[in-house]
Amino acid sequence: MLHFFYGVMGSSKTAMLLMQRYNYIAQGLHVALVKPAIDTRIDHNTVYSRVGLNACADIVLEPGHSIREQLYWLAVRNGHNDFPYVFVDEAQFLTEEQVQEMADMSDTHEFFCYGLKTDFQSNFFPGSSALLRLAEDIGEVPGGLCWCGCKATMNTRIDGQGNVIKEGAQVLIDNQQEIRYIGLCYKHWKLGVSHGPVSE
Repeated sequence: MLHFFYGVMGSSKTAMLLMQRYNYIAQGLHVALVKPAIDTRIDHNTVYSRVGLNACADIVLEPGHSIREQLYWLAVRNGHNDFPYVFVDEAQFLTEEQVQEMADMSDTHEFFCYGLKTDFQSNFFPGSSALLRLAEDIGEVPGGLCWCGCKATMNTRIDGQGNVIKEGAQVLIDNQQEIRYIGLCYKHWKLGVSHGPVSE
């Protein structure tokens, strides 16, 4: 089955993925951890959560990679027949072809994809658009809050001074300095207000 769990920035998507993966490994199941190569927040290989959890990816996917082939070579390297349980972080960065390939393999594999639904301009990513069309199980990762206390529904790009940015390239990796991403409610995303009044 192909699963897609989406949430805004700060909703602990990666932490949930890593905890679920740990539970599967604890049962002795053959599990593959996958991340797109474009995610370089920490380094090329690390799947990283801001709550402090991290793990080394078994597969780092380039845009032209076949997931089927990458899983095959992972199984060969590890002496297994297959890796039927696959956890994909930052799934919004997958290509439509990679999502289609997972959907075509979903009768023999369980794909757990975690990622964003929309970008900082509220547009779908190619990967998330394909997942919303093809996934058999779709769920929201709860918990993202705006600074005002309302539910965060909008992914927001801000600069080092906290100014909301609404123009630019769709993909710009969070470096926690010049560029950061936060979740805002629709009202404050539309108004471009990234924080409440500063107390004296």
